Amino acid sequence: MTDYTQNTHQALLQQMLAMVPSTFDKRDTQPISTALSPAAYIAAGLYIDLNQVQLQAAIQTASGEYLDNWAVLGGISRYQASAAVRLGVFNTSVPIGSRFSTINGADSIDFTVTAAVSGNQYQLTADTPGSIGNDYTGPILPITAIPGLTSAQITDILVPGDDTETDTELRARLILALTDRPFGGNIASYRTEIMEMDGVGAVQIYPVWDGGGTVKCSILGADYLPASPTLVEQVQNAIDPPPNQGLGLGLAPIGAKVTITAPSEAEISVSATLTMQSGYNVGQVQSAVESALEAYLLTVRQSWADNISSTGVAYAANIYLAKVTAAIIGVTGIVNATNVAINGAAADISLPQTGEAQSVPVLGSVTLT
Repeated sequence: MTDYTQNTHQALLQQMLAMVPSTFDKRDTQPISTALSPAAYIAAGLYIDLNQVQLQAAIQTASGEYLDNWAVLGGISRYQASAAVRLGVFNTSVPIGSRFSTINGADSIDFTVTAAVSGNQYQLTADTPGSIGNDYTGPILPITAIPGLTSAQITDILVPGDDTETDTELRARLILALTDRPFGGNIASYRTEIMEMDGVGAVQIYPVWDGGGTVKCSILGADYLPASPTLVEQVQNAIDPPPNQGLGLGLAPIGAKVTITAPSEAEISVSATLTMQSGYNVGQVQSAVESALEAYLLTVRQSWADNISSTGVAYAANIYLAKVTAAIIGVTGIVNATNVAINGAAADISLPQTGEAQSVPVLGSVTLT
């Protein structure tokens, strides 16, 4: 790829002036320099445009709508934002289609009742697509007048909302689609079909986990936490609906008995002794340390579905003591961290990932002294 970034206005102007004989006055205020400067501006703009054309002409550097155009080669398209489905709990029955609003100020969004669950519990679907629908938990206000309603709460996430796919995510998926072709129920085929479903953030796939013809797919929601029973059921019904599994009534090929499940949560507790900067105490940094550790565990969950084997199927979820320590000492106000322990031991933790059982790390207690 040619580097056009050096062709700035000033550089081009100097090149032009160098071609003018030195017998002429080429100072900035003189006619020659004044006449050449606009041409240098035009040429610099052309080089900028040429550089953009060059960048958009390759998958590795394309962005925006140009990357969308490239995605056609892999038979994929950018995932659009999907709406969160939440659980609403009321003191009385509410009609399908009634609407409610969260009460969190500028971040408030509306939800619509879309299905009954049980008793006075209902599915609420966010009117605004995206991860914003996952954020709020607590009381909600009715937009629709409902006689006898005195209590309304939004609680569990049934299907996480997801934001529009970023360029980085789309590019990685496109390269995977071009190098790991889905075909006839292979691992790439299962991954492609399941990841295209709203609310799914990651999937581990275990072929022949319980004998010939069996497949297990363990999924995370778009929030990279274990999928809810509602999401698991939706994916199961789409891939291989019970009770007549293996008949090809879903997306799975005939003869494949597919089990959709979600991993368990493995609580990761951390303790450490801190050396503080002058003017700081442990109480001031407790929340920031918890946020830093949660951010690290999120990266582990985001790579949970990566196949680490070049010759088979293997997944890993490793929590490294060094990275936990780095997350802690990266917090402002902390000079050093010693006696760092994960679940009571100063050692890395490897969460087993097998066809029988899978797990993802979630933050437990954080004890700082």
